[in-house]
Amino acid sequence: MRKQQLIYALYGAGNTGKTTTLRLLAQKLDAVAITRDEIPDSGDFTAIFEIKGVKIAIISAGDNEHEIKKGLEALGKRSQYDILVCATRTRGQTTQYLTDVFQEQELRWVTNMYIYGDCPKQAFLCNQSMSDFLFNSLLLELRT
Repeated sequence: MRKQQLIYALYGAGNTGKTTTLRLLAQKLDAVAITRDEIPDSGDFTAIFEIKGVKIAIISAGDNEHEIKKGLEALGKRSQYDILVCATRTRGQTTQYLTDVFQEQELRWVTNMYIYGDCPKQAFLCNQSMSDFLFNSLLLELRT
């Protein structure tokens, strides 16, 4: 257990691949976790993974305050978590809500990498790069 909850807020505009990035991260965690949740092939999801006694939660829905609240409530009913990785928009109600709710926790804002235009292969490379970054950041946290 960590002394203080750590929150990674993956932010970006709508339809820029935040859920895809978090799904790829969840798949990486699934490969090394002691306990795990099922990861759906599509749509938003919540999941909790346990690695080295640390519980890592993911909420992919982050387009509005209601979705984030719903995801946090779903996680709260299931288990406590040490680290949360969630999606959020770049500004507005979702960022303000996270700032208000996690005043006492360590909140890290991570911008989602995205390429605009009709470039699905390059967009997926951006998602993979971001999921690699988040996964390696979590591994660093597990070492400290």
